[in-house]
Amino acid sequence: MKKIEQKRNPPPPRVKVAVMYGGISAEHDVSVMSAESVMANIDDSLFDVVPIFISKDGKFELKSFLLSDVIFPVLHGIGGEDGSIQGFCEIMQKPYVGCGIEASALALDKIASKQIFQNLKIPIPSFQFFTKNQWLKTPRKIINSIKPPVFIKPAHTGSSIGISLVKSKLNLRKAINLALKYDDQIIIEKALDNIREIEVAILGTDNLLVSLPGEIILVEEFYTYKAKYGAKSELIIPADFSRRKQQEIQNMAEKAYRVLGCVGMARVDMFVGKKDKKVYINELNTIPGFTSISMYPKLIEASGLSYKDLLTKLINLAQGKNV
Repeated sequence: MKKIEQKRNPPPPRVKVAVMYGGISAEHDVSVMSAESVMANIDDSLFDVVPIFISKDGKFELKSFLLSDVIFPVLHGIGGEDGSIQGFCEIMQKPYVGCGIEASALALDKIASKQIFQNLKIPIPSFQFFTKNQWLKTPRKIINSIKPPVFIKPAHTGSSIGISLVKSKLNLRKAINLALKYDDQIIIEKALDNIREIEVAILGTDNLLVSLPGEIILVEEFYTYKAKYGAKSELIIPADFSRRKQQEIQNMAEKAYRVLGCVGMARVDMFVGKKDKKVYINELNTIPGFTSISMYPKLIEASGLSYKDLLTKLINLAQGKNV
């Protein structure tokens, strides 16, 4: 009797994941570091990685983009974290990792997001803002309105690029001119005294994983670019809080995430007073750092999900698989 051979079903096609990195913003180099870490940790038993480098003048290989199944933007700042690449993905009908156009744009815009938080009575440090044109027309009026100590920040950058802590009016012009190198909109934030720098990682769309708070022990006066990427600041995970305070911090982080319409992932940066214990939202990062020393993957890992499984979860969420 002739043996009937059973036909084996071919394995499902492997998902091509395009990791887009580099980009036109001042955070180009940070993006490259994050992407190298992401590409090294994506599960190669499930996915084929397609690296797509974006040059500083915005050029990239379109063919690789078109042949990919899922886009994983690892782009920080303007041109990547502001809704631009998200809009391009939607026009090209490509699923992508992370927040949509509106949430990306709102989170990167420090002025717009703070106005939303303020209107909803979510605690934030007091702030004011002005444009480059206003500065050129009435610099003295603006300087007179600022009461140090304050942080001078470009309104649309991350990684602490272009940020200055100013304690005297004598240093305001220099700090403002530095910030204007990176943005035409400037935000002035009151520098809170005696506070702890706290971060919370959030993963998911509906059923959220909200990490325990982590704390950054600063080696400088504030969390500068050098402190963030020089591996000198100490990260404490979880931060030392009572269970009740942990829950308050997590609840506020989740509220900020949902208010801006975030999906997929975000890192929520917060402050907690050392004496009064008051909790404040600072800002949200919709494409947080993914370097080997970045807080987001470390917080998620402390919540029970490995770096590799985190990346798999994000890619699955992008494909509409809420697993």
